[in-house]
Amino acid sequence: MAKRKGVITYVTTMDGRKVAVTVPENPDPVQVMVDAIKNNVSPQAVATIIAYLQPARVKDKAVQREVEWFSEKLMEAVGGNAALNQLMDEVGL
Repeated sequence: MAKRKGVITYVTTMDGRKVAVTVPENPDPVQVMVDAIKNNVSPQAVATIIAYLQPARVKDKAVQREVEWFSEKLMEAVGGNAALNQLMDEVGL
């Protein structure tokens, strides 16, 4: 397989044969986090986490902004506010 200029690849085995897989240059760390959550945590669990984060208040404004940002990213991961409300109803919140 010819190497393309500037593209980083590694070789792995898939279905018993070796294939070259490209490595993204700069993966978006936020998208990586959201994808990991989507792939490993149920939407109902994410809704529960958001429910517990919503009333959280801290004195440090920077930390408060980070908690609110994280909650927003979780909400986006489950499909927005309407989906979140439905999921919270499902789990009894």
